[in-house]
Amino acid sequence: MVRLPPYLLRRRGEGMGYLDRPSVAIELATGPTALSMTHAGQPRSPLTRGEDGEIVSAPPVPEEREQPKLGLALSGGGHRAAFFHVGVLAKLAELGLLRPIQVISTVSGGSIVGALYYLHVKNLLESKADAEITDADYVELVRAVEREYREAAASNVRGSGWVNLLQNLRMAKPTYSRTDRVAELYERRFYSKAWGDRPKRDGRIAMRDLLIEPHGHQGAFDPDVANPQRRAPVPILLLEATTLNTGHNWRFEAMYMGEPPRQGTTDQSAREDVDKNAILQRTKWVDLPEACRDFPLGGAVGSSACFPGGFPPMVVPGLFDDLTVELVDGGVHDNQGVEGLVDRGCTHWIISDGSGQMPDIARPSTRLPAVLGRVISIYGDAEREQRLLQLLREGGSVAFMHLQTGLPARERTPGGKVSEKAAALESTDFGVAEDVQRALAQVRTDLDAFCEVEAWALMADAYQLTGRIVPGRAELAALGTAGADVEWPFEVVSVQLAQPGKKFLKVLRVSKQRFLKPSRMLPAVLPVVLLLLLAAIGAAAYGLWVLLTPHGTVLFLVGLAILIAVAIYGSSENRYVKPVAIGIFDVVLPALLAIPLVLVSWLQLAAGRWWLSLGRAKRL
Repeated sequence: MVRLPPYLLRRRGEGMGYLDRPSVAIELATGPTALSMTHAGQPRSPLTRGEDGEIVSAPPVPEEREQPKLGLALSGGGHRAAFFHVGVLAKLAELGLLRPIQVISTVSGGSIVGALYYLHVKNLLESKADAEITDADYVELVRAVEREYREAAASNVRGSGWVNLLQNLRMAKPTYSRTDRVAELYERRFYSKAWGDRPKRDGRIAMRDLLIEPHGHQGAFDPDVANPQRRAPVPILLLEATTLNTGHNWRFEAMYMGEPPRQGTTDQSAREDVDKNAILQRTKWVDLPEACRDFPLGGAVGSSACFPGGFPPMVVPGLFDDLTVELVDGGVHDNQGVEGLVDRGCTHWIISDGSGQMPDIARPSTRLPAVLGRVISIYGDAEREQRLLQLLREGGSVAFMHLQTGLPARERTPGGKVSEKAAALESTDFGVAEDVQRALAQVRTDLDAFCEVEAWALMADAYQLTGRIVPGRAELAALGTAGADVEWPFEVVSVQLAQPGKKFLKVLRVSKQRFLKPSRMLPAVLPVVLLLLLAAIGAAAYGLWVLLTPHGTVLFLVGLAILIAVAIYGSSENRYVKPVAIGIFDVVLPALLAIPLVLVSWLQLAAGRWWLSLGRAKRL
């Protein structure tokens, strides 16, 4: 059984006790009993039972709020989503709606930029008295976020993941992966400047050091209790990941780490009846084992942005004796970050969604890998629609901005006739041509180098869209006081959004490609590059043929080794096969690929620099 936390069950006038909530390692709800367990797995006393013997949770309490609680959700979607979020933040700063935000729930790419924004808010609230903080401070804060994030993203995180030979060799250790390497890059390139000269733990920014201590406040600060008395509330940052062990969402906060209570309904007994997977319950950092007590900010962001297939799972070390916690991208569970705002009892919501939406396919493939990939996309798309539609019922207290806003919905009749349903808000209503909006919605969700044109176009699009939607949500807009419009660097492409030139559209359309972007911008170069790639592949194949064909035994042994490796990979969950699979795929293979991957990284970084030069705004 899981009890509803105090912040969901408080009465009028009661504090939420953010700093005083009990921390528990794990709770299991199986069969007729519900047991609370420690990290070592020792059961505690059974939970409370009602008169008729059933396990009960805290009694339902009608929730009444003296003040509204504003939450901001930043979706996943790599750098594309992050740049879109920056545009949303810029307009919210002008509307006076950044200052009252009390909860920030972030996923994947939204976590990368959300953590940077939070660090700048921390700097502001710890350096200025509450009475002195104005909306203009948040405008300047977003200016810093825009500049620092754009510069860091241009450094090409994806291409830098394998560029260091020593770190590649280190990946031969099962305890260190490419995800850990990228997590280090996040801290160094995105967060070190905002963190400043604050102390670190073992050279890393620890999550538990992210707690904001407002200027002039004496003693521990509980945002759930003290925020209603502040002009500039202290926001709670929720970095959302997904637990492979249980399928639940995993949450990193400045105070806690772990899975929140079972979600989806305030009737916890009903939820427990549906969901029998164990809750690895969130626990205060000070109560965690020493091995994971100083878990770094980069690791938390890396867990949230750990896209399956692109990065191996992030391991949380030493949390349980008989269970290894492995985390993947938060978008696997909730790519919009909506659940975090609901869990935290928000009454008003701003949802910035820069994620990719599933495209239509005229002739789906019947091959198994393609079918499985499509099924996963359908499942994720259905989850997204259900969550958002449920939240949008709240009406004027919700603002929802996404990259396909303004695009028509299509219907087809048998025979092929296509009809379009005009959107309630067309893209031209917020100053963006339909071709541009469609191209922006297809920009890749990646972590490679983003050029000025694509970064600023995403920001400007979100900025203009937010300015059209949010003021029309009366309950939401009333929480802030709109100031005058200010100038932003990304406005240099605003004219192109409405009246795009050929080169501007070409950059955006090429932006959907993960590879060979510079070559696609230059028609004469692309065929040459493709021929060179084919020649390299052909030379490698010929070299292997010459090496192996004179010796039939060698060729046979190589083929047999490949078949055995495939069989081991497919059976890697077997407890006898797993150690062998770890040795081959997590130790031997990374060691063998250490040098070739350096060469691959050099090529990616060179292509990224070329792309940055071709995509400068002044070249339009």
